[in-house]
Amino acid sequence: MRKIIAIILSIGCMTFVAYSQTGGATDEFEQSYKIANQLINESLAKKDYKMAEIQTIGFINQFKKMSARTQTKYAVLIPNHYYNLSCMAALGGNKSKAILYLDSAFQHGYYNYRHTLADDDLNSLRGEQQFKVVLQKIREKGDLVYVLQQSGNYNNKDSRTSVAFTYQSAKAPELVKFRKQYKLDSVSGNGDEISKIKNLLLWAHHAVRHDGSSDNPVKRNAADLIEICKKENRGVNCRMMATVLRDACQAMGFKARVVTCMPKDTADLDCHVINVVWSEKLNKWLWMDPTFNAYVSDDKGTLLNIEEVRNKLVRGEALVLNDDANWNDKEKKTKEDYLDYYMSKNLYWLNCYARSEWNIETAGDGKPLAEVVNLYPGKFTTITGDKEKGKTRLSYATNNAAYFWAKPGQ
Repeated sequence: MRKIIAIILSIGCMTFVAYSQTGGATDEFEQSYKIANQLINESLAKKDYKMAEIQTIGFINQFKKMSARTQTKYAVLIPNHYYNLSCMAALGGNKSKAILYLDSAFQHGYYNYRHTLADDDLNSLRGEQQFKVVLQKIREKGDLVYVLQQSGNYNNKDSRTSVAFTYQSAKAPELVKFRKQYKLDSVSGNGDEISKIKNLLLWAHHAVRHDGSSDNPVKRNAADLIEICKKENRGVNCRMMATVLRDACQAMGFKARVVTCMPKDTADLDCHVINVVWSEKLNKWLWMDPTFNAYVSDDKGTLLNIEEVRNKLVRGEALVLNDDANWNDKEKKTKEDYLDYYMSKNLYWLNCYARSEWNIETAGDGKPLAEVVNLYPGKFTTITGDKEKGKTRLSYATNNAAYFWAKPGQ
């Protein structure tokens, strides 16, 4: 859910650049970094790759002696430095050392398969068997479409879970009040079903701003989320934005779910949460992402759902992202960034609450455990057995995509 700023220390450009998620560098880091940056770039300009390698190793050793806080803050530097060392060794003619450095980069978290595949600095290594072994390891982490392709099939005969998916009626008092308070009839407009859903998407995108680092408010329904964001001049994460759109859609009579899209890597804490909204006209769910005002179509302009987008990513088929998809009206989203990278990573497995209703995620004394259904591909799972009890919810495992995406009421 948090927007991470990548650190690219590539030999191709050979300019060392560093950023942190929180802004300014600590004093101990800044001094060492500036000195190392100057020396390394001077050596690279002279094509003295051996000296640049020595200087880079020196900086890594200095970095490892810095405070725990500094090391944590700039931990993302390390894999990129090892990758640079691989390039330096390759350009210097030491293939075996270059491959060892590349493997160290991978071990420290370097997974940029696309960059590694295209980087001319590594061309001398491409015929080496050990390089191919390391490259494959990077691919299995960093080629996100490939990871999806290797995920395994669903099994629509899986009957382990029979929890019913339910949706709140537009006649529910809280939804009736919300509809009137925010004039959702005017928001949705007088067009056809699809235009109304798109209008609600755009409204939710602007109703609150996205802040992936924010804590979730105590009250998790559309009205309270909008109110607290205005009162505290704050944003909310993608889950809360999807909560706003779900409640708005259901207030207008459109069945909707909040769907958590998860990566394969269980150590990766970055996921994404979007909505699906049921279209009676198209007789299927539609992908709607209020964080980025995003929806997805095929090359003929037909709107798609999560299952269809995932399948097309796996098969390499054409996908089209709406032209006005954006982050907080500040950053345009592209198909390459949003679908080929971000959502390819986060469509490995999915989950959603069985009940789509107001305050389903708001904690309360005596409130029954919320039921959550996890849709896993192949033999992958994150829970022990067919179901797992937590403090606030009961999670169920299924491999049955047909059940998971069933038409409302079935």
